[in-house]
Amino acid sequence: MRAIKRTYHVLNAVSGGVQKALEGVAAFLIATCALDLLFQVFYRFVIIKFISFSFPFTEEYARYALIWSTYLCAGICLKNGSMASVNILYDRLKRVPKLVLYYLTRLVFVVFLAVGLVYGWQAVVHSQIYLSPVMRVPGIFLYSAPFVGCVLMTYEAVTELLGVISGELAPFVGRPDAVEELPDDCDDET
Repeated sequence: MRAIKRTYHVLNAVSGGVQKALEGVAAFLIATCALDLLFQVFYRFVIIKFISFSFPFTEEYARYALIWSTYLCAGICLKNGSMASVNILYDRLKRVPKLVLYYLTRLVFVVFLAVGLVYGWQAVVHSQIYLSPVMRVPGIFLYSAPFVGCVLMTYEAVTELLGVISGELAPFVGRPDAVEELPDDCDDET
């Protein structure tokens, strides 16, 4: 049990660092997407009256930035317990049935992730020859977002599962922020 606790704390600490990086990337993508869309509207209704030039990449960039920011944040939402859920049944269950429900839902989630990873990877492989129409971005970059999102969610699901198994986390509850040091009770005794 001590090894599972230690593994959970290490994975949770790594998850905290990855979360900070992903939040930065997602914030950049969302901010540039908003500026891009604002520019589109400003161009279509104001600038076009004075000068006529074309910015065809703006719609394409906004679409891909929104898609990538969504998939990059999926693992963070899973970690924080902010995925949509209905708690009517969960709130009424005792400890053991709650654990059974947790493991059943995680089993369904594992099947979902396996399908997402397999078909996501196939989409990445098959999109190698594709280039986006305007920006000419390779298809591997464009169509790998679902696969990357499933990889991030798989990591967070494994970390959460280890936390529940070790008793560090309650089922269906988001994880606290990663800690820098391991708790004293996780150190190996010599």
